Order: sequence, then C-alpha cells, then structure tokens
Amino acid sequence: MAVEEAPKDLTNMLTIIAHDNNASGQSASSRDVIAVTSLSDLPNEVLLQILGYLDVCDLLSTSRTSHQFRTLSLAPILHAHRLRQTRIILPSRLWSPSRPSLADLIRRHIFLTNTTVVSRKLARSLVCIKLSRRLACRPSPEALVARSVLPPECLPDRKVAVSPALVARKRAVERERVKDGLRRWLERVWTGEVRERSEGVRRWEERVGVGRVWRLTRFWERIGRETVAV
Repeated sequence: MAVEEAPKDLTNMLTIIAHDNNASGQSASSRDVIAVTSLSDLPNEVLLQILGYLDVCDLLSTSRTSHQFRTLSLAPILHAHRLRQTRIILPSRLWSPSRPSLADLIRRHIFLTNTTVVSRKLARSLVCIKLSRRLACRPSPEALVARSVLPPECLPDRKVAVSPALVARKRAVERERVKDGLRRWLERVWTGEVRERSEGVRRWEERVGVGRVWRLTRFWERIGRETVAV
C-alpha cells in the first residue's frame, strides 16, 4: 500500500484538495474554491484530513487557536487515523539506515541501561559525601569575617544579622540616607549664609550710599520733597 507524503504546510494541502476535487468532476466551481478564505470555512471532514498530517506539536498549537480546532483535535476518529498512519510509516523508519544504533544512543545518553542508572546514582552519592565533608570542614563565620571574606554584619551573634546578599543593598541605603542628611544640612546652612551676606551687603550699600536701589530711593525722596515744597 503506497503512503502519501505529508504536505509541508496547510496551504499546499488546500491546493491538493482543490486539485483533486476539480479532477474528480465534482460540482464545486473554481469560484467557490477561491471563495474559501479561511480554514474555518472548510467542512470538518476536510479539516480532519488536514489535521491528520500534522505533527504532535503542530496539532497542539492548532488546537489552541479556536474552539472548533480544539474539538476536532480531540476527536477519536482523528487519533485512530493518525495511529493507522503511524503503523504504516513506523516500520520503514525503524529500519532506516539513518537511524542511530543502540551504541550511539547509549553514547549520547538517550538510552539508559541499568548499568548507566546505577553509575549515575553512585556518582550522586559520591558528590553528596564530598559536599558533606567539605561543609563540615568549612571555617566559622567569625573566621570568614576575620579574613575579610564576609562583612561584619553577617555575624550570627549580632542583634540584627544580615544576609551576605543584602549587605550591599543595606550599605547603599545607609549611604543614601547620609547623603540626604548632608544635603538638607548644606541647604539650610547655605540658605542662612546667603541671607546673612545679602543683608550685610544691603546695609553696607545703605551706609555708603551706593547701589541702584539706594540711588532710586534717594531720587524719589528728593522729588517728593520738592513736590511738597511747591
């Protein structure tokens, strides 16, 4: 029994179906075939035939596009058709020369034998034993702080012990807090200094008799006195 090759995409499948319909002398005209603009316009029998050629991953993606495709992808007749096609195609694929041998599968860690499983368990046990011994011999937090490996904030005997991963964040927050305090202090001191200096300059200008404001004041005072005298 000859097996037809699966088309590359759904467009090719629609073209093949339209060509077969025209060749068999069905009543559907070319105008009706062109009028089919989406897959949902096709009958369910044609959609089931198309879904039968899709891979599992493509069938899953198609079933998530609409409720209609989800219902069709779960139809028992579709899976029975796919299983029948698989029984026909699978023997030729199993005896294909391009299929890797059992030794290649074992070498690629795809096929695991009992010996491989036991060796993996033994390797995990050895790693656990080595880690337990290394962790038992590791230095104390006080020794790590003395060697400058850990910051002093990580000592467990402190009131508030901080995790090593949070020490940098804690110090950054403290630096920002100090910067804000210094910024407010400088703003307050500088504002007072500027106000005091401006007051001193104004008093000096009034005392010496210089400055634009002082001259304008004197000018308008003189004009006012002359007006009153007249």
